[in-house]
Parts: sequence; structure tokens; C-alpha cells
Amino acid sequence: MRASLMIIAAIALVGMGAAQAGDVVMYNGGPHHTGVYDTEPLRDLTGLSWKFDAFDDVTGPPLVHDGVVYFGDRSGHFYAVDRATGELRWRKEAGRTANGPPTILDGVAYWGSGRGHLYALDAATGAEKWRYEADGGVCYPPLVHDGRAYATSHDQHIHVVDIATGALVKRIEGSDGMCCSPSLAGGVAFVSDWGGNVRAIDAATLEERWCFAAGTKIYHAPAIAGGVAYASSYDSCVYAIDVETGTQKWRFATDAPVGMEPAVFEGVVYASNEGSHLYALDAKTGERLWDVAREGHVWARPVIARGVLVHGTGEAAVYARDARTGEELWRFAPEGRMACNPTVNDRMVFFGSGQALYALH
Repeated sequence: MRASLMIIAAIALVGMGAAQAGDVVMYNGGPHHTGVYDTEPLRDLTGLSWKFDAFDDVTGPPLVHDGVVYFGDRSGHFYAVDRATGELRWRKEAGRTANGPPTILDGVAYWGSGRGHLYALDAATGAEKWRYEADGGVCYPPLVHDGRAYATSHDQHIHVVDIATGALVKRIEGSDGMCCSPSLAGGVAFVSDWGGNVRAIDAATLEERWCFAAGTKIYHAPAIAGGVAYASSYDSCVYAIDVETGTQKWRFATDAPVGMEPAVFEGVVYASNEGSHLYALDAKTGERLWDVAREGHVWARPVIARGVLVHGTGEAAVYARDARTGEELWRFAPEGRMACNPTVNDRMVFFGSGQALYALH
């Protein structure tokens, strides 16, 4: 299948908590993908609460919902563990890789795997309700909106699936492979692809509104805030794109590829590149406000809860900072090679490092 990268462009609201669109629970702060969580942050670190050992590397962001932490590993296992104790609730072998967490709606976890399956699982037990098969990997969680799941695939398609039955609604052809979770605002969704394109697609009609071309590969869908889509690219740049027209508003060049989408909070864009260099940029102009350079290669998007920013680095450390000034509040060093993609939930921080998931309090 040749796929079309549709991005369902978004309109402009700033994402707040994990359950943004009705009762849909989605990683990275919600369907706007701003990385902002409406929860009490971990301002003062006490220490390690628990550590859960997986079968393989845990590089994707966990999702916390209803007392359970959901995450995957690179061997293709889905996990659900108790938030308070770290005890296993259930586990499912899905095959190949499971880099992302699920999207949860009404007790059902919609989860993609590198084997090319999109699963609908009972979030409490892991029991399978249905599975849909694409022709390539489905790495990151689908967007769930208005009775449909929108899943991107390495097979260069967006697969739009009925969430009640798992039946295909439409397969949208793109121009390159995709490995992103679509962002959404105002009935429009954003998707990005390995060819460096960001597309805005009307979620109701599935018609493309516009396409923006960056320099090269864009792994993740943009963050949407204030009528702007903020995308990051392997050309080492962060882009600000007008959501109505698809035109570039500004571009900021970093010193290494930016594989993960930026966070957006109170007029500031936060981008962390694969060289562990964190930048705070003015959301309107792209001007650098402050930056912090650490060491090592890492895949880690920054996240923010009530003014506290948390980010991972390739030197195998997680940092908490004042989002306004960049001042360090605390740091924690796990045992793994890098600290990947943290999530914040009610005075706790969860992240993967090596073959384990860590919980801090």
C-alpha cells in the first residue's frame, strides 16, 4: 500500500490534561500534543518509587490512566502495571516493536505494533476485542475521534478504522512511510512523514487542506497551540506553520536532528534534539529564550506540568526545570543508557531507560 500522509491539521487550542477530547486519553498531554499535563507536578524529588523490568528497551512515552501505567517495549510487548506499586496487571505479546502507548476511550486501549496490527484491547484485562492489519508497522498510538481510529503506518498509508468493529473506513495513500500519532484540533488532524511533509486533513471529509514540506524526515505529528503547528525535523530545525494556510511563520535551526515533537506552554516552544540539547523558543518569533546543552544521544520529548518541565538526556539522567527560566530543580540518574520520554502524573514521573520503566516520587 502506498500511503498518503494526511495530517489532520489542528486549530489552535493549547492541550491541557491527558483526557482532552471528551474522555479520550492520549499520550503527550492530549490530541494537541503540546506535552502539557494538567496535573500536580513533581517539584521536589524524593527518589525512586519503583522500577519495572521489561523484556527489551523501553523508549516510548508511558500513558497513565485510572491507576494504571501503560507502555510498550522494543520486543513488541504491551504492559499494564499498577501506578502505585509497579506490579504487573497484564501483558500482551504483539510482535516486533511496541514503541508507543495506547490511546484509551471508554475502557478500550487502541494500540499499534511494529508487526502492522492495530489492536483494540480491554484496558483492564488486555483481552483482545479486535485487530486490524496494515501492510507495515503501526508504531505510535492512533488518534481516536468521532468513532474512528486514525493510524499511520510504515506502509505509507493512514488507516481510518471504525472503533466499534475494526472495519476499514478508508485507507489514505501517502508519499512516504509514517510513524506518528496524529494531532487534532478543531476537527482537523496533522500527520507527518519520513519525506519531511506535514499535512492537514479534514477529519470529517478526509480531504487534504494543505501540505507543508520541510527539509527531511519528520517522525512525529506537530504540537498545536494558538493557531500554529510546531513541527520538528531531522534537518535539525523546528518549524512554526500556520494551521489555516500551511505557510511557514518561522524556522529555528538547532545543532542536531530533532526527532521528537516540541512542547508548547504559555507562549514558549520547548524542543529537545537528539544531541540532548534543550531549547526554549518564543512561540511567536522563534527567538531563543534560553537553552541547556547536555551529553549523549537521546529520544526524548519534554513535558510540562504547571510550570515544571521534565526532560530526559543521553547521559542517562532525567531533569526537572523551571519552565520559565530553565533553572534546574532536580535530577535523577537511572541505570540505563539514556532516559527517554517522561510522563507526569499527580506528583510522579514515569520514564523508560534501558529495559525498564522507572517511577519517581
